[in-house]
Amino acid sequence: MLNAITPTHNRKSQQPVAAEEPKATAATARLSLLVRRTPLIARYRHVMFKASSSSFSSSSSQPSPLAMCQSPETAHNKESLKALADAISTYPSIHSSSRFVFVPGPEDPGPGSILPRPPLADHITEEFRQRVPFSIFTTNPCRIQYCNQEIVIIREDLVNKMCRNCIHLPNSNLDIPNHFVRTILCQGHLTPLPLYVSPVFWAYDYTLRIYPVPDVIIFADKYDPFNISNTDCICLNPGSFPRSGFTFKVYYPSNRTVEDSKLQGL
Repeated sequence: MLNAITPTHNRKSQQPVAAEEPKATAATARLSLLVRRTPLIARYRHVMFKASSSSFSSSSSQPSPLAMCQSPETAHNKESLKALADAISTYPSIHSSSRFVFVPGPEDPGPGSILPRPPLADHITEEFRQRVPFSIFTTNPCRIQYCNQEIVIIREDLVNKMCRNCIHLPNSNLDIPNHFVRTILCQGHLTPLPLYVSPVFWAYDYTLRIYPVPDVIIFADKYDPFNISNTDCICLNPGSFPRSGFTFKVYYPSNRTVEDSKLQGL
C-alpha cells in the first residue's frame, strides 16, 4: 500500500456540494471519458463533460480583475472556449441535448495548486455559456448524482505525488495502481498527503472526503490508464488522451461496466 502521511481531519462532516444531473431516460446511457494532459472530458450517451485545456501563468503580485480580463492567458481561454462552442454548434442534436460540465485543472486560472478549486471565472465562460446553454462550470473535485449512483471526478496528478511521498514503494510498477486505489479508499480522502505536498483549503476539506464510498471515482491523472474495482467502488483513470494514443474509457451506468475505446485514423 502507498502509505503516505495523512493530515488529521478534525472538522465535522458536512454534505459536499454535488453537481446533479437529470435522471437517465434510457438504460443504455453511457459515460465516456477523454483526458488530455490538463482537461477532462466525460460523456454519458449524449452528455459530455469537458475541462478547459488552457494554461495560466501566475506571478508574485496579484493582478486586478481588469488586468486579468485583458491578459493573454484570459484571451487564450476565451478563444479556446469559442472554438469548442463552434465545434459543438455544428452538431445540433448534441448542442440541444447534451450537458457539458467543466472541471478546472491545475493549470487553469485559479488559486494555484490548492484544492478544492473553484470554477473558471465568469468573465472567461460567459460567452460560452450563452452559446451552449446546457453547460456547467463546476469545482474540482465535483460530484455527479446519476440516478442512484454517485460519481466523483477529480483532476489532479495524484499518482506521482503519492509515489514520491510513500513509505514503501511497490516492487513492480504494475502494482502501483492497485496500491494507489487501496490507499485512497482506506484513507477515505482524495488527497491523503501532507499539506505542503497537496495544499487544502481547510474550510472545504470535507469535499475531498469519500466516506461513504461513492459508486465511481474518476482520477483524471496523466498516469497510465487503469480500471480497478475495490470495495464495490469503480476507480478508473482514462490517462492522458494524446500520450495514450487517443484512447478513452466508456462507462455504462446501467450495468456498471467500463469499456476501453480509441479514436482511429489520428
